[in-house]
Amino acid sequence: MITLRIIGLVITVLVGMGINYFVLPAWNLRNPSLWSFLIVISIIGAIIECVIESSSKNSKKKVKHKYIGTQATLIVAGTLFVILLLGFVTSWPMFSASKYQAMTDIKEGNFEQDINQVDNVSNISIVDMETAEHLGDRTIGSIKNSAWYEVDNEYNLIKYNGGLYRISSLNYGGFFKYNKANKTGIPGYVLVNTSTQEAKYIELKDGIKYSPSAYWSYDLKRHLRNEYPSYIFGKSFFEIDEEGIPYYITSVINPTIGMFGGQKEETFIITNATSGECKEYTSDQLPEWVDHAYSLDYLMRITENNLTYINGFWNSIFSQTNVLKTTYFYRNMEIGFEGYNTAITSNGEIVFYTGLTPASNAESNVGFILANPKTGEVIRYNCSGAEESSAQASAESLVQDLRYVATFPTILNVNGEETYFMLLKDKAGLVQRYALCNVKNYTKVVQAETLKGAVNLYLEKLGVENNQNKEIQNISGKITELYNAEIDGNTYYYFKLENSDNLYMSSIQNSNKQVLLKIGTKINIEYVTTSEIGVCLVQNIVF
Repeated sequence: MITLRIIGLVITVLVGMGINYFVLPAWNLRNPSLWSFLIVISIIGAIIECVIESSSKNSKKKVKHKYIGTQATLIVAGTLFVILLLGFVTSWPMFSASKYQAMTDIKEGNFEQDINQVDNVSNISIVDMETAEHLGDRTIGSIKNSAWYEVDNEYNLIKYNGGLYRISSLNYGGFFKYNKANKTGIPGYVLVNTSTQEAKYIELKDGIKYSPSAYWSYDLKRHLRNEYPSYIFGKSFFEIDEEGIPYYITSVINPTIGMFGGQKEETFIITNATSGECKEYTSDQLPEWVDHAYSLDYLMRITENNLTYINGFWNSIFSQTNVLKTTYFYRNMEIGFEGYNTAITSNGEIVFYTGLTPASNAESNVGFILANPKTGEVIRYNCSGAEESSAQASAESLVQDLRYVATFPTILNVNGEETYFMLLKDKAGLVQRYALCNVKNYTKVVQAETLKGAVNLYLEKLGVENNQNKEIQNISGKITELYNAEIDGNTYYYFKLENSDNLYMSSIQNSNKQVLLKIGTKINIEYVTTSEIGVCLVQNIVF
């Protein structure tokens, strides 16, 4: 019996080692996965003990001490389960709402100072993650033995050598393909220029050895677990430094509330993807080239906690006074509605954008937040206006005959106005048009085949003409056609002249005497052309 128990113990230990090798739990008492692992091992041990006791030939002893070893092992498993359950209970927001609310300090921002006005369209990222995936996937055909690899579909936005790019690593195509390719490693990565939409494959002199798609000792998670057995790891981001050397940035999670709750990302491990060398940093020690350290889910979660528990746990459930929701969480369950996008601040930093909606009213936004994935800073901007889905619908209505679909917006500063920027895509996922929509008034929406054209049309919609590079022209003649219209509370007169095919648009602010205009009236005007062919904007009118 003792021999059988020793054999059973050895089997349990071997099974546990096997599970540990593949599951890789952090050996940290504040990690729920460790307790789950121990419970599973205890249950396996109980099953093995039950088989041993059932096969014992000593019937008297079996009756006297029937399944005592099995019962003891199950008691251990039950005790571990109770500890796990208590760990979750002590971590509930119901008991620690104020601590969850204080996990981040959301600062108030100044939109006009923090977001540069759009004056150079080349500085705007016009390639979203899905478009980058379409562009980047085409480059894999140039790779030797391309069938061994797949392009990762997460194209994060990074700054590289003064430009904005979306970057993606390659992954091994599976276990058997890994066995063919592991000697050389992953040969390179894909870069997509977000301004020119140029996608190119970058081949490395030394291949990427350590990767989330690798196996055995080169599996990134296993490599990190061997280096840091007790660390609880978050998400890993693939990035490159200014020399193009590939790295993975992995967050380290530290529970701060109860036993398992209040998980904060406080330090980060940067792993050289070629050599496997690892080094730990705090957020203020991160190298300049790092753009993504904090994960999007983490930033949105701590933001949501701050907004939800502002007046305590029970208020967040019942009256919901002053409770706000991010569009990221409110809409994240809807298919095709991601609830976030990236934006660029005035100092060139990459941030995540999402809207803020009252918990009791999802039809409008009261503002938005920008969350910095490098510093972890979350800034709030107050601006009442259209909810993002309304802006998307408004943009799609302009091209409803073409059935283009608008992407989730990002935020731009156009002439001091908070403005949604969207791509309009066809069924194949290709960008066909660009759309701008005013946040405060989503009826002010335009679309054009170029971003520059969309900006010019939008300025006209705002009543601001971008005349910096336009020549003021002069013409005289009699009016042959005359119309007027109210646009956003302003009166505009539209007319044609006898010696021109153009349509001239003149605001009442040019002259109150325009109310006396009629067909046959001779006038002299100064005007500039607009981005809409055949339409001119009057700058001055003389009777």
